[in-house]
Amino acid sequence: MINKFPYAIIRSLSFQLRSIYLFGSPWFITFEPMKRFLILFLTIQILARTPLSFAQNSYRNEMGGIISREQYEKQILEGPYFGVPGKDTDEQVLVFRMPFGQIENPSLFYKVLGLNEVMKAGKPIVVIFYPGKDECNSTGLNEGNTKFYQKDHKWLQRNITSKGGYGPTYLYRNPAGLEKYAGIMTWYADPEGLFEKTFFKFPYPCRSFVVIDPDGNYRAILGEFPNSQIVVALKKLSKSK
Repeated sequence: MINKFPYAIIRSLSFQLRSIYLFGSPWFITFEPMKRFLILFLTIQILARTPLSFAQNSYRNEMGGIISREQYEKQILEGPYFGVPGKDTDEQVLVFRMPFGQIENPSLFYKVLGLNEVMKAGKPIVVIFYPGKDECNSTGLNEGNTKFYQKDHKWLQRNITSKGGYGPTYLYRNPAGLEKYAGIMTWYADPEGLFEKTFFKFPYPCRSFVVIDPDGNYRAILGEFPNSQIVVALKKLSKSK
């Protein structure tokens, strides 16, 4: 029988460690307590010779191909991937954390946010998506630090504007836990679940973002990210034109 609680914790915490490895940003140091917890949990699992909760029978990569459990675990622990439930109950699928591509109807995304004029001006939009309260976005050294939230928000506004973008626009799936941002930034419900259904199909930990330009090109990071990656996404979209 699968113990879902440790599985959820260990997968979430592995995201924290992996992001620290990928980005090396001081922002991630706030998750140090969870890092220690993960190391301890992994040690106990090894000593007990118990599998790391991957008890499903089949595993697929992001292209849908069948892979081994060992390959699946390695990609999650070492690469920029998430493991999410597949179509079948006994299936787990890898999801690439930094998707990019092109959507067919970009005007719809601008329209539902009331940003038609922004689209006419040719500006890409930045959307930050909050899945709901989780262990990642409700813990850390800066939890409840109003000055930190204000500084973070102003940094985003300034740097997005300097790169010719608009935003950020803050959307949520579940508002639980957003009270701490009151008076700093406004969060809106995802209109008709459009962004969730298109980009954020699973409750990736912390928050995610997507940058979309008027031509429909987009770049995103699923789950926690350093703010600097939004600037990187804006630059890459600009160079692709």
